[in-house]
Amino acid sequence: MRRGFTLIELMIVVVIIGVLSAIAIPKFQNVQDLARQSACRGNMRTLATAEAIYFPLNSTFTDDITNLDQIQENASLIRCPSKTGAGVYQLTIPQFDQYLVVCPVPDTGHGSIESGVSSWQGAE
Repeated sequence: MRRGFTLIELMIVVVIIGVLSAIAIPKFQNVQDLARQSACRGNMRTLATAEAIYFPLNSTFTDDITNLDQIQENASLIRCPSKTGAGVYQLTIPQFDQYLVVCPVPDTGHGSIESGVSSWQGAE
């Protein structure tokens, strides 16, 4: 008698592996998207913290993130880690004592930070 697997047994194993892959891959994609969102929000928190430190020293916030010595050394190099890629974070100053940091990639749901208050607070 020969030892080994029959064709039916091998096909069943392949089907089981296919089903497990069909379940695991979408969950992995979701985890990747959540990681990108967390990284983007961390970047925005970093910029917001830099603004909060800048204000008491200069009595205003700055929206010139291309000027490397104003916010932080590498502020103009920070990018949103979304799949589509993006430019630098949008930083605006509606009034001299307020600031707004927005994710540069639209429709990602990454949110924004306005004068220290993040748009996703309470949503997590």
